[in-house]
Amino acid sequence: MLNLDACAQIIDAVLAAVETVLNQPDTKGWSSQAKCVNDFKYEIMTQGLQMQGSRCVWCTLEVAEKGHRTAHRDHIAPKNRYAQWTFTPMNLVISCEYCNGFKVKGELDTVSVCAEQYADSEFVIVHPYIDDTSIHIRFVDNEAGHPILIEGLSDRGTWTIETMSLDSTHMTKQRAKDFIFARETEALAEADLDILKRALNRRV
Repeated sequence: MLNLDACAQIIDAVLAAVETVLNQPDTKGWSSQAKCVNDFKYEIMTQGLQMQGSRCVWCTLEVAEKGHRTAHRDHIAPKNRYAQWTFTPMNLVISCEYCNGFKVKGELDTVSVCAEQYADSEFVIVHPYIDDTSIHIRFVDNEAGHPILIEGLSDRGTWTIETMSLDSTHMTKQRAKDFIFARETEALAEADLDILKRALNRRV
């Protein structure tokens, strides 16, 4: 799991415009096609990918152009339960389609104490912005320092790992595959690497 120092920075004009859209009687909220909503989503995705190194915040696998996995804007506290935080940047991270899917996180209630201010709330899940994730979760790194095996260091860390299936056979294999891919591509000649890039249509 990634530890994030800061969330996306959205300019006040966009936030104010979003608030206006949300206050309209026929508002569609997150599904709105209003320009300000699209601008907000764009900044969340663009800044999120940059700050997270194009990796899923939960499983740490590569997403978007760097990986084979779709990048999602993930509401840590689900928007259907906590609509007031739908456009709160601190409630949004980038995750892969697996971790944000209905079989894993979906609409999971991650909040234990809902306060008026988002930052004052308490979360069942380890929060990538609010918590120091290294206190709760760590990867048992191999000699190359590539995260594959994961373990909980606290009750919340263990709950997060088990609930998000971060230690499942599937996810562990995916992280191992990423490590093998990275190791093998480092040893390729430049010409072979160029062929592999084109074949996989991904950045290496």
